[in-house]
Amino acid sequence: MSAFRPTVLSISLGTIAENFRIVKARCGGVKQIAVVKADAYGHGMVPVARRLLGEGAWGVAVATVDEAVALREAGVTAPVIILGGSTEDGLREAVRIGASQAVYDRRALEVMQAEAARLGRPAKAHLKIDTGMSRIGARGREEILALLDAWRGCPGVEMEGAFTHFALADGDPAFTALQKARFDEAVGLARKAGFQPLRHAAASTGIALGEAYWYDAVRPGIVLYGAEVNASFPGIMPAQRLTTRPVRVAWIDEGDTVGYGRTFRAARRTRVMTLPIGYGDGYPRILGNRADALVCGQRAPLIGRVCMDQLMIDVTDIPQADLNSEAVLLGAQDGERITPDELARLADTIPYEIMLGFGARVTKKETD
Repeated sequence: MSAFRPTVLSISLGTIAENFRIVKARCGGVKQIAVVKADAYGHGMVPVARRLLGEGAWGVAVATVDEAVALREAGVTAPVIILGGSTEDGLREAVRIGASQAVYDRRALEVMQAEAARLGRPAKAHLKIDTGMSRIGARGREEILALLDAWRGCPGVEMEGAFTHFALADGDPAFTALQKARFDEAVGLARKAGFQPLRHAAASTGIALGEAYWYDAVRPGIVLYGAEVNASFPGIMPAQRLTTRPVRVAWIDEGDTVGYGRTFRAARRTRVMTLPIGYGDGYPRILGNRADALVCGQRAPLIGRVCMDQLMIDVTDIPQADLNSEAVLLGAQDGERITPDELARLADTIPYEIMLGFGARVTKKETD
């Protein structure tokens, strides 16, 4: 955080809470597991977790044991599900802090059983089923049956839940239906073996598929932060606003070039505003000569390459712009808005990467 640099990422916890309420109203009959991994997609894991648990989330989901530890150290006592795999030391730590670890092999079960016995209290785990992602998870009938057989020999590990991930819930209905059928079969095997896990499969795009995919709980992620699934959830809004103020405003002549590589050549006398933000702050370099900023409620195109620490915009048609003007790189200003989805399209990536990308030099500020 800098007291001297005007580049700020404001995060609206109120917007995230409203997005959660929209999801909850849509599928309020099941539990809500709010996904706050990767620093809540760049929005601040601890404050987001606290706010959404206060809004009625049953629990939160993270990717790593370290994230679960950070939540426990911050005083979060609600269920925390670790969706990723872990080392043996990580598995023992998950048991120690009372987090629910994804389990998909005998090794994890045995380590957690031993730690539960040592501590004298049960461990919690969620059976992870690989239904087609080919990432992590027990895969196929025989492998699942073998794992369930091993699980019966580990009474200190409670099967709190069972879950899977859909590979393309918003674009391949046939394959998603196949994944659902595989998951249903796996859960059926678990129940036949005497387990009664909380079932969850649908992340944001899966929630949009409807009630058949919700099971006992859903895992809203990107929808909470207002990107990618906008069309499926009317009313959700982005929660980040990236702003700065110029360090120079100056005229250049027709024919002058801007930035490294001289990739922009002025076709007219041009007023150039220099902003103190660049790819060293996480603003994608590829957006040079592609994206816009907002100044005085108008769009100002980026000109030239994005530098490590600075970028330039054309404010020729915004005569009132000066050194006191706010520039918005992401978010709204006077009725105009630049969304993570817009920047992602221009950068040939996904909005997750845009939202997660802003680094330590950018001051982060929570708002309501």
